[in-house]
Amino acid sequence: MFSSAECLVLAHDDTSNGEREISEQEARQLATSGLYQPSTGSPATAQHWRRSLPDRSCLHLVIDGSSGRLHHDAHDPHASLMSLCLHMTHEARTEAVELLALGWAAVSLLAR
Repeated sequence: MFSSAECLVLAHDDTSNGEREISEQEARQLATSGLYQPSTGSPATAQHWRRSLPDRSCLHLVIDGSSGRLHHDAHDPHASLMSLCLHMTHEARTEAVELLALGWAAVSLLAR
């Protein structure tokens, strides 16, 4: 069962991720529904929640201050390692570059 906001997001066309702004109240209701698990994402200062879907995609809820946004990710990074890699290369390029830079910095420090 999906909320009206989730239905609108999932009805997106192939050229978008269906992102919608939702009220803080609705975002909090979704986050506490038990269907969403804590996650990560950008911006790092926001709260991120994901609802896994049977097709290995997910709904990504972002709560940043008093606003909420909901969109559909084609690849659920929590589903499997392959899905995480696909998510990083297709939908989270900035985070992938940041993670690579952090990893490189850690390796460089260890090599000293």
